[in-house]
Amino acid sequence: MSTSEMTELTVDGSALLRGQEVRVRVGSENLGTGIVDDLSEDGTMVWIIFGGATPRRMFIPEDKAQYTVLPPASVR
Repeated sequence: MSTSEMTELTVDGSALLRGQEVRVRVGSENLGTGIVDDLSEDGTMVWIIFGGATPRRMFIPEDKAQYTVLPPASVR
């Protein structure tokens, strides 16, 4: 895949992989970017490591979080 093909993709937790960098949005609130630290086998629970005061946060289905997978830093 060339760098011109690398685009951001918004997905639910079932499409995520550990180590991916994602932008997290809950409703109209942009929570920032972080790294997928862990997730349940079916992707219904997702743990994201953010920088700063909220280092790690768990998201459950009731949060209705949207994850935008960011391309690797080397191709941005």
